[in-house]
Amino acid sequence: VGLLFPQKPTQIIDGVAAIVENSVLLKSDLVQMINMMAIQQRLDPKENPSAFFALQESVLQSMVDQKVVLEMAALDSIIVEEKEVNQSLDQQVQMLIAQSGSEEEAEKMLGQSLRSFRDEFWFDMQDRMISERYQQ
Repeated sequence: VGLLFPQKPTQIIDGVAAIVENSVLLKSDLVQMINMMAIQQRLDPKENPSAFFALQESVLQSMVDQKVVLEMAALDSIIVEEKEVNQSLDQQVQMLIAQSGSEEEAEKMLGQSLRSFRDEFWFDMQDRMISERYQQ
């Protein structure tokens, strides 16, 4: 549980969390999504470890499901524009800041700068949007 909230912003978690068809789900991406969801839900893993464990399982299942949908969306040539991804990512970052109270607190909770978060989360946001568009 403690590993999911890095003590140092430079800590890197690496490895494979799951493989779906031709896609690899990295542990670092899983951890990033869990951290973001914990912030949004104001969930402290030290105060409520059972809820945090349930969140971990839920996020992993959701990310695996999304990879399956992305495989199907690729077959249908579903795409989203870069501008759309940037707008959604801007909204996500603003929501994280609002929910955590400040940019500094958001960075502390994420274990990285917001700029790094944006850079690392961009493709995840694109995947999420493609998945949503496919399911519409």
